[in-house]
Amino acid sequence: MAPEIPFKANPPPSSRGRLMAIVLGALVLVYFGERAIAPPLTSRWLDFPVYWEAGQKAIAGRTAYDVTGHFQFKYSPLVALLFGGVFSTSSFESASWIFQKVMLLLWVGLFVRLTKFNLRSLFVALLFFGSAFRLDLELGQVNALVLALLVYLFGLLDRPKSMGADLVFGAIFSLTVQLKLFGLVLVPLLLLRREWGKLFAGLFLLPILSVGGVALIHGIPFALSENQSWLASLGQSTDELLLSEQNVSMLGTYVKVFGLNIGKAAWVLSGCAYCVFLWKNRSRTVEWFRNWLLLGVAIFNPLVWSYWILYALPLFATRMKDFFGAFRRRNVGDRALFAFVALFLFFAFNGQHARWTWSGGIFLGLLFLAFATTKVRARA
Repeated sequence: MAPEIPFKANPPPSSRGRLMAIVLGALVLVYFGERAIAPPLTSRWLDFPVYWEAGQKAIAGRTAYDVTGHFQFKYSPLVALLFGGVFSTSSFESASWIFQKVMLLLWVGLFVRLTKFNLRSLFVALLFFGSAFRLDLELGQVNALVLALLVYLFGLLDRPKSMGADLVFGAIFSLTVQLKLFGLVLVPLLLLRREWGKLFAGLFLLPILSVGGVALIHGIPFALSENQSWLASLGQSTDELLLSEQNVSMLGTYVKVFGLNIGKAAWVLSGCAYCVFLWKNRSRTVEWFRNWLLLGVAIFNPLVWSYWILYALPLFATRMKDFFGAFRRRNVGDRALFAFVALFLFFAFNGQHARWTWSGGIFLGLLFLAFATTKVRARA
């Protein structure tokens, strides 16, 4: 009879480890707690008022697209109607408080889930993305909801196929695209995995919900008119905002360096190269595609504001352990390179209002995150 192998339990954490966990946990709780008690109505509360006003107009049967310029409403008529319906009994002050705290809860859930409930990883993620997270909350943005929906949709692709699952996917996909058009980032993966049911359900339900949801309340003529105005609004201020110094996207950076026409051409060529990169990696997991496609939102979307680096959080969380583990390499040159990249990412991602980050710093930081961490994984 083979000798019995004694059972070895995992060693209990050391006193130093417990103390570190307590300190990190306290810092994280204080950080999120401070955001929980912070009042929403400050000089930065600029985006939620746009949604609020559009909602009030939609409920009253007036167009939500009569405001032009930077603060025009760019989401679907159904989204405006939903905003109006959800906050129909609330004052602006109460609605602002509720909205910000719900977005905060979504961000907390995203940070915790994407860092896989690891306290040290959560703390490091907040060090790098905390500034963007604070700014997103202070502006009253909907990025937490959009990112949460996208992460959920990617997760559904690993579940068994069924007609009911396809319809659920399609409905959520439709709402996500109506919130942010870049929700279409899921389409390449649906095509590669031949998820025809989910793809057709999403594309079919998109006009059905956007037009039909509004038509149920205000009739078909108003619904069609509002959807036409929505589609027209998507391109009305694009070129104007594209030239903004605060546009940190690849296209915005290229335009600043090469001019409008050459910048657009270089952007298209870069996008084609990215598609080839995705195609060559078509056998990868859903999580891999989730991380790289969401990173693509922060890089390839024509208009990207600095706090959109939050869409790179899934890739950062996945690569964090590999990247920081590379500091233990014996080669001094490698450690110096990794230290430079880490410091550059830290200062670029936390420089939300610095001109150098708007002028290419954040864009370079995203490239470092994408490709430097790839090299780290291959070499560490």
